[in-house]
Amino acid sequence: MNPIIYLNSFMHETTSLLKLFFYANSKLEQRIKSLNYVYYSHQYKCYFMRHRDEYKHQLAHDLNGFATISTKHITKNPVGQSDSSKETPTVSIVIVNDKGYLKLPKIYSKNWVDFLHESGCIFEPKRRFWIITQYAKKKDAIKFYFKDQGCRLKIQIKTDQRIMMHHQRRHYKNDEEIQSFIKIMTLQGASQRTIANYASQIKKIKDYYDGKAMKEITDDEIVDYLFFIREELSYSHSSQNIVVSAVKRFILALTEREFNTFHIPRPIHKKALPKVLDKEEITALLKLNLYIKHKCMLYLMYSTGIRCGELISLKVEDLNFERKVIVINNGKGNKSRIVSLPNKLKDLLVNYLRKVRPNIYLFEGQKGGPYSTTSVQKVVKKAVLKAGIDKRVTPHMLRHSFATHLHDSGIDIRNIQTLLGHSSTKTTEIYTKISKRDISQLKSPLDDLDV
Repeated sequence: MNPIIYLNSFMHETTSLLKLFFYANSKLEQRIKSLNYVYYSHQYKCYFMRHRDEYKHQLAHDLNGFATISTKHITKNPVGQSDSSKETPTVSIVIVNDKGYLKLPKIYSKNWVDFLHESGCIFEPKRRFWIITQYAKKKDAIKFYFKDQGCRLKIQIKTDQRIMMHHQRRHYKNDEEIQSFIKIMTLQGASQRTIANYASQIKKIKDYYDGKAMKEITDDEIVDYLFFIREELSYSHSSQNIVVSAVKRFILALTEREFNTFHIPRPIHKKALPKVLDKEEITALLKLNLYIKHKCMLYLMYSTGIRCGELISLKVEDLNFERKVIVINNGKGNKSRIVSLPNKLKDLLVNYLRKVRPNIYLFEGQKGGPYSTTSVQKVVKKAVLKAGIDKRVTPHMLRHSFATHLHDSGIDIRNIQTLLGHSSTKTTEIYTKISKRDISQLKSPLDDLDV
């Protein structure tokens, strides 16, 4: 099978160019270097050529038999090229109070992202929009910029008071009812993340009913609120489930009434199959020449199946090089477990500890303390881009890949369950649905009998 070269359009100043992304392949790279219309950029760390049809046809001709050319990521109407027959990119902005919620089109320029960052906008990854604080002050500059970039602006002003109230940050320090709820959850051993999440959801429900005490809000009123966040706010199934879980925990902890699952239903959970990287993609990722701290993170997540939150909580003392194990303390659900320390990872970590010398946490931020989950996500995103992997990859996908590849190699599902820290094999069994293990090749015990 020929390697794939992905062509991706981008702008350098006023010039439209095409990046060439491909997995590490020395023969293919030598072939590309011989082409007099393809250049290497040290700034962008990639090969590129001018965005012209004749060069695309020439590239396909010159690499025939060496590689397959993919053009699916080429921008249909690159900024800087006028073509009235093609659709103008639309930038959508929803204004709520003094905040704007901006959504870029599916195909956009990296320069647009840089502009939004420089303007102080905040990206919300779950819903994939940009939050523009103090919109009134920034609106003229944002409108001028995107119009100058050839974009069409679609601006909508939300006047629904309930929606505006819902998007505001919730403060519950002076709410005695919620503080009592926080105390109960703390005594129950809930994580800080769960406590903050559930308290925030209860506060939103109370504010929706003008500060009414949670104990006085009926099941029917809760159902009306769930309908509101589903239909008006487009909450996902998992987000709706968090609200229901918060309500259930509050009712059982602080009221004398029962939680009725028929009156307050949960949305039907649509369990999607986990997305994984194949072994070739993992190899390309781990072979990258990266800063040693970032390389260790990638190796750890794939070779142990550790969660992102567990990774940043790892301490130097959790590594046992003599026994070749890593102790993961206070994982999901406050559970601890032990995972193996592979030789390749061991050598890399020893080298890292000698060079970086972290104090307490294995991966520490610039100001000390543990690394943030956002920083880990950025490390993965940049590495994936550098490896030329044509997928949206998250840190958790490395955990899914670890489990799937273990099952591919014949490891028992119960052992995988232990390594991942799952309470039930039912959770782990989802990897059997995406494993490439061929059932027909498994040996039956009958074949070992002399009959």
